[in-house]
Amino acid sequence: MASQLKVDTITGVTTAGSVAVTGEGNSTTTNLQQGLLKHWCRYDGAEGTPTRDSFNQASFTDNGTGDYVMAFINNMANANHAPIIGSGDWRTHGMENTDQATTANTGDVLTRAPNNASASDCDEAGHAIAGDLA
Repeated sequence: MASQLKVDTITGVTTAGSVAVTGEGNSTTTNLQQGLLKHWCRYDGAEGTPTRDSFNQASFTDNGTGDYVMAFINNMANANHAPIIGSGDWRTHGMENTDQATTANTGDVLTRAPNNASASDCDEAGHAIAGDLA
């Protein structure tokens, strides 16, 4: 018979913001907070209102062809967070993170056509952030 745990909040005993989870092989542990995405969004850059769905996103700004900025509701601890980006149509759009504009409260994405590297709106794309919240 399977066990079931129902709680509203999980808090570490030694450090409130640190909960260890035993890994799949039962030999190591992973810090739960470090393994969670802190922001994600799916968007269509060709539409007038590009965000399809999101988590921890205050706003989405289209700065022009292929240039998008996502502002977070809850800021990251610093600008050194790790972006994870992808395109639904990899044959026609490449993606890159433009670090010069990334801050603790924003993520910046630039999409380009892979054949000539020119800025290009991407119809299906995703952006996520892993790192520490402020």
